[in-house]
Amino acid sequence: QHEQHGHAQHGGGRGVQAAVTIWLGILIDAVPESFVMGILVNTASRGTLLAFVVGVFLANFPEAMSSAGTMRLHGMRRRVILVMWASITLMTGLGAFGGATIFPPGSKDDPVIQKVIAGIEGLCGGAMLCMIANTVLPEAFEQGGNVTGMSTLLGFLVAVAVSVAA
Repeated sequence: QHEQHGHAQHGGGRGVQAAVTIWLGILIDAVPESFVMGILVNTASRGTLLAFVVGVFLANFPEAMSSAGTMRLHGMRRRVILVMWASITLMTGLGAFGGATIFPPGSKDDPVIQKVIAGIEGLCGGAMLCMIANTVLPEAFEQGGNVTGMSTLLGFLVAVAVSVAA
């Protein structure tokens, strides 16, 4: 084994590649998602904001833990992993600040702003779906087998139920 670019060479490149892809997917999703959080601070009820923040946390935390664990398992340095995840945390905070600043209270009343917000929310959903379809589902099917599809459906239905109830 030898060190190269912060990775120990293990031959398990597919695992670390999948973990980094998950990190990248969460990064791509986190920026517009955090913008939406900032927008919701000024435009939504506390209950809606809380439901969104909890939903984002519950969606991203297991993926992040799995990804970080896989990175470490395949020899990435702990410091590199921590910097990667800290960068997402920082960018999420900046995105929320930006959303709250750019979309002040009352701005959602403008039809043009409504379309911009819908576009940002659509980007969030698209980024998350892309990352899930390319990385999470294949790995989940590989490790979990046929139960993966039913588990995905049940998770989706729970998310819809929570969304309708909120």
